[in-house]
Amino acid sequence: MNDIFSPETWDWLSTVWKAAVGAGIGTAAVQGGVALYRDRTQKNEKAAYLALRLAVLLEGYASKCCDFYFDNLNAAEPQDEPYPAWRTDLPEMPELPDDTEAWRAMDKKLLAKCLEFPNRVRASQNAIESCAEYTMDDLGVTLDEQASARGVEACEIAASLRSTYKLGRAEPVFDYYSRLLQVLKTSKQQREEREKSQAEFLRELSARESSFPG
Repeated sequence: MNDIFSPETWDWLSTVWKAAVGAGIGTAAVQGGVALYRDRTQKNEKAAYLALRLAVLLEGYASKCCDFYFDNLNAAEPQDEPYPAWRTDLPEMPELPDDTEAWRAMDKKLLAKCLEFPNRVRASQNAIESCAEYTMDDLGVTLDEQASARGVEACEIAASLRSTYKLGRAEPVFDYYSRLLQVLKTSKQQREEREKSQAEFLRELSARESSFPG
């Protein structure tokens, strides 16, 4: 990651030197420029290392979301119970690394996405709990949609981190990203179809009630 000896670095330092000499600034200013460059390089290296840690953490979380989906897909169906024994607690989001200096050096858009992600996981968990309490018939689809949505989001943030900091692509043994994408697409379609069906039923019910004599 340290590129202080690269041709591009020496071109940059040469430019600083020429500008300094031309302006009569002298060696002290050039040394100051070199120090600033080293400081910037060190910050970039810290940000890149943090980005790698975050990418691996998020990829691991996405993998757990995929496990969550498969566990529910194969959930046992107890006798005399109307629903399978689904898992309803999403995978816990691991704590984010504690490195204030590296966080401050990171790309601000990626920083925001990483910091907001745990809140989005909690929002998905709240949606699941609300569904389990009020609309149990929709719980299976809600579990699939919320788990796959957070898994896909984790993968995409990780991919952005790897791309921005040139960390190389992840090479998982199982392509959980593609699987989660398909689950997300299917579960959204199922939810939309169910909502449409419910809306049509309510319209028909309302029309019947309005046709009765007052």
